[in-house]
Amino acid sequence: MKIPTRHAPRGGPRHRTDRRGIRGFTLLEMSVAMALTMGLSTMLVGIMQQQVSFTRMLTQFRFLREEAPNINTLMTTMINKADSYRIYTSTGNAKAATNAVRDDGRALRLRLRNPDGTAAHAIIAFESQEGTNRLNYYYRSHSASTWPSHPSWTITSRPALVNFSNSTGILLVTMTGPDGEEITYAGNPD
Repeated sequence: MKIPTRHAPRGGPRHRTDRRGIRGFTLLEMSVAMALTMGLSTMLVGIMQQQVSFTRMLTQFRFLREEAPNINTLMTTMINKADSYRIYTSTGNAKAATNAVRDDGRALRLRLRNPDGTAAHAIIAFESQEGTNRLNYYYRSHSASTWPSHPSWTITSRPALVNFSNSTGILLVTMTGPDGEEITYAGNPD
């Protein structure tokens, strides 16, 4: 004699049926489903928090990642073209060539020798203009008798502070970024 077997209905898990014909899940199945849902939710919140903190960190060091390499290239090119330099406390002192200092300078005056033997001058100055901190470049050709009143161009407007120093015998340019990050460039004219 053959005993008939029951098969689970196709298309899903077997559901319990009580006497009235209402289908549902057992307490154990519901507990497992809730635990899995809570575990996945916790992992997603953790991943989102990690992404937010990583994005915040990338934004915080944007000055060092993006702006600093470009400033390094420009400053290296300009300083290497100079024969000599002097450090001053302000743009006005650098233009007048008075009160040179060795440390805590905000302006760097460069002497540039031209191929014909004449000398041009340039100033790289950290100054506040119209409420914005800027690292500006002023150029005075050998034939000009006065400095321009406005910078020839702005190198960057991102640093919060720029300090020129020569207390060690090497030119040090220390820049403090908008979020307090600091980078120091070192070098001397050729």
